[in-house]
Amino acid sequence: MQRTLNILLEYRDVVFYGLGVTFALSIMAMALALIVGLIAALGTMSRYKLIRWVAIFYVEFCRNTPILVQLFWVHYAWPELFGIKFTAFYSSLVALTLQTSGYLAEEYRGGIESVDKGQVEAGTSLGMSPSRLMAKIVLPQAIMRSVPGMLNQFVTCFKSTSIVSVIAVPDLMYQAGMIVSATFLTMPIYTMVAVIYFVVVFAISRLVRWLTRRLPTAGYYGAAR
Repeated sequence: MQRTLNILLEYRDVVFYGLGVTFALSIMAMALALIVGLIAALGTMSRYKLIRWVAIFYVEFCRNTPILVQLFWVHYAWPELFGIKFTAFYSSLVALTLQTSGYLAEEYRGGIESVDKGQVEAGTSLGMSPSRLMAKIVLPQAIMRSVPGMLNQFVTCFKSTSIVSVIAVPDLMYQAGMIVSATFLTMPIYTMVAVIYFVVVFAISRLVRWLTRRLPTAGYYGAAR
């Protein structure tokens, strides 16, 4: 155990760099997914059949295919299909954004459908256009009600980054593999990495619970007044 700790201290810069890449990838993917997911959610509720079916297919595809399959599809198939070649980091970013946005679209849709229909009817009776009604009344409330689900999706996104090491993204798992290759301490190193993931995810999860209890997700009327 002491030897393992000494090795981790020796390679602490490598470990922290990998953890930094993991956080950066998670945050960037989540930020993009928040935007793409909202667009997809609005698309699934469009009055135009073509837009609605394209959006529904996108959401279902992103939610029902494994992240590893999406990662390989983006990194290896996109150059053949679309002539688009990303670096390993950006392929991982796209794949994580795809899957996370699919789940966030459902969070948004649930939030939109939970808004009191009476408010929508009141806005319509006042002559508000559908777009203004959505922007001023529906979306502010829907987004607030979706925040707990969004925070939980960030936790899932963070854990999903562990798969990107398979295409040589220098995240925490990849750096752990490099340390194992240099020291041949497979079990101790991967055990310590598991502990690092547990501590970080546990801390994020506790923060999510704390924030969720304090968010005004119910009865959010400020934007509607």
